Formats: sequence, C-alpha cells, structure tokens
Amino acid sequence: MEKYTDRCGLFGMYDNNGFHTSHLIYYGLFAMQHRGTEAAGICVNDFRGQFNYCRDAGLVTEVFDDAKLERMQGHMGIGHVLRCDTETARENAQPIVIRYTNGHMAVAVNGGLTNLDQLRSELELNGAVFQTTGAAEVISVLISRARNSYDTIEEAIAHVMESLKGGYAILVMTPRKIIGVRDPWGIRPLFLGKMDHSWFLSSETVAFDELDVTTVREAAPGEIAVINADGVHSLQGQPAAGRRACIYEYVYFSHPGSTFGGQEVFRARYQMGRILAREAPVRADAVAWVPDSGLAAAMGYADELNIPLVDAFVKSRYYGNNLVKPEGLLYDRQINMKLSVIGSQIRDKDIVVIDDSIVKGGTAATLVQTLKKAGAGRIHLRIASAKICHPCYYGAALPDEEQLVFAGRSVDEVCQMTGADSLALLSEEGMKMACADAQSGFCAACFDGDYPV
Repeated sequence: MEKYTDRCGLFGMYDNNGFHTSHLIYYGLFAMQHRGTEAAGICVNDFRGQFNYCRDAGLVTEVFDDAKLERMQGHMGIGHVLRCDTETARENAQPIVIRYTNGHMAVAVNGGLTNLDQLRSELELNGAVFQTTGAAEVISVLISRARNSYDTIEEAIAHVMESLKGGYAILVMTPRKIIGVRDPWGIRPLFLGKMDHSWFLSSETVAFDELDVTTVREAAPGEIAVINADGVHSLQGQPAAGRRACIYEYVYFSHPGSTFGGQEVFRARYQMGRILAREAPVRADAVAWVPDSGLAAAMGYADELNIPLVDAFVKSRYYGNNLVKPEGLLYDRQINMKLSVIGSQIRDKDIVVIDDSIVKGGTAATLVQTLKKAGAGRIHLRIASAKICHPCYYGAALPDEEQLVFAGRSVDEVCQMTGADSLALLSEEGMKMACADAQSGFCAACFDGDYPV
C-alpha cells in the first residue's frame, strides 16, 4: 500500500458582508499553524471570477505580509497549511490552481490517498503532466476531466469520490462557489461555520473561535457542502461508510481548544491522563509534561494520583523549520535545541514524564538523558496513547513501519532504549474511553492495524 499523506489544515470562506477575505483566511490559517509548518497558501476570487493566489514554503507569517494580503481582494477564498518533507514543501504548497475547458478552479486537500500512485499513473497514460507529488493536483485533474460529463461541478466531484480511496477533506473553489468535501468514513475533520451572512469551512473549530465565527456543524461523512451567494446546500457525494474519525486528532493533531465529533480535545487528553494514571500508577515526587501537547494528559495524571505538576521544560519560541539541524558529533550527543530543562524543578526528584505519544523513540531518549544530566532521580515515562505500530495512510504523516520504535519491539525493550527507569502506555481501550463524548467510531489504524479503507 502506498503512503502519500497531506497532514495539514484547511480554511475557506464565502464573504457576504464585505469582510477582508484574505485577512480572515490568514488568521484562520494562523490559528491552525500547528497542523502544518512547512508551507502555506491562499487563493482569493477577485469579484470578477479571477483568482489571485500566493503560496510558498514557510510559516503563515513568513509567506504573507500586509502588502500581499492587500493585493488579494475578493469575496471568497480558500487557504492551506502543509506538513510535509521540507525538501518538497515549495512544490507541494497549496491551493493548486488550474485552468481547464470549463474555466478554472483552486483545490486544497487534507488527508492521504492509498491509491494515489494508481490514479497518477492512469492520468499520465492519458496525457496528464504533474508538477507536484501531492494529492491536490491529481484530484484537480480528475475533477476537471469529469466536469465535461456533468451539469455541475459538485456532480463531477461526487463522481470523482468513487475513485478516491483514503481519508480526506477537500476544498474546491470555482468562480462562483466554494465546495467542501469529506471522505465517506469521516476520517479527516471538516467544519461549517457562519458569521453574519458569511459562511466558512475549516479543519478545526479553534479557527472559528479565534475569529468569532459560530460553528454550525461538522460536515457529514461523504458530504459535499456547496457555498454560493444564496447560502449553503449539500448533497451526499458518496454513501456514508460509518464514522471512523481519526483518534490521533485527539491525541496530538488538533488544538486542545478544538471540538471534534462533539468531544472537546482538551477534555479527551485530560481524561487520557487520568485513565493512564489508573492503568500505570507510580510513586514519584512530581509530574512533568512535554510541551505542548502533553500538558492536558499530565494534568489528568497528576490530579488522579495527587502528585504535584511542575514545569520542567521550556520550549524555545524561536525553534522552527529554518533551524540548521545538528549532524555528526552534535547529533550523536543528542543536543536538543527545542527544549531546555529547569533544573530546580526536577533536581533530586523522581519524575513522571508525560508525553502524548511515542513514534521513533529518539525524543523520549533525549528527554530522559537531559533530565538525568540536570540532576533528576528516577525517570518514569508515561505515554498518553497506545503503541504506534503501523503507518498511517490517511494524512497523519507518521513514518514507515520499520522506523516505528514499537514495530517488533516490546515495551521493556523500548524502555531500555530510552534509558528510562520505567515506561508504560495507555491502552487502546483507555484512549477510546477518554473520548466518551465523541460520536461513536474511530480510526485507530496506526495503533491496531485495522484500516477502514
């Protein structure tokens, strides 16, 4: 199975109030910068049906400035932040903008397709030429070719959905409408919002909260939501296959202030910490959290066992994707430029370190080594999710199976690799129990290998 993923964030709007569209999209993307730091892009319709767009490698604040945003005037637009290999960030920046026989359109994608190689090969055999390696360009070509056979673009999109295998959310903009699409399993998130008479689409509700947009509802699995001057209407692009929302959104991806499937992410992480404390308690002097996504679980763990919660780590606010990564001797010594330790908080203390997940194991080993060098006593690693043993094909940007530390290794073996005095992880049942307020059905394939598609 091929692994092509676009872990990222989407934000779009149709302005019926005279707002500054590009600025609102900019702030919506900024609120979801955690979903992708390698590239950002915005495409705006300039009232005449012409598209003005800018996309490039870098953070939202690096790609855009006031001058660029002022030049992007219009009444609707879509934006995208991308998480990918740094080397391909510029070429895979989205939205993709294409011209075809029916006009032009912009496409942005969050997710991953398991059959992307097959789709690309079939299109290339029929004369298509691609400039990127991501799913957005392939999907845009599929829609443009199907459009000639259907009266509306949403009907063409419904036809294309039949051939898309994986988890995805898609934004499509034409000269007259914006369209949001969600996969039939509901793996990747997509939300509909409203402010006054304007409509919005977003990967996370936190972006709506930041802009004072009211969250109307979550897009249904298999839904195509169409926004134009008359408002919103929807159709079922493909039959819903049963809700299988990505549980890793609760563990790590989503902002803690977001709500997904009716479940607040912060509350889910807090409950993961409490359940982890019941499943794997330990005597210790303090609980420390790994910034930033480990905080809620650490609070839950500390509260459950009545152990003080301390700030042991400081995250560098200047650490980013432009930092020269250490090599050779520096890498071998595992010098960590992202986190530093506050020695007074942990010196001569037995510490429980709470992190959201453990993937390759390198970060955990560095944390343990750094704490012990700073004078900590015993280090107990507690992970607020289950063992990640399988790659994700639906946009989670997890490494291949052979790079996963728990692929073929026991907990004791990994504990020894990290140098910790003990290691325990939350059970898969505990993860799901922590999301009790969510609508039923999760995709936990990276934990249990049960791939819905």
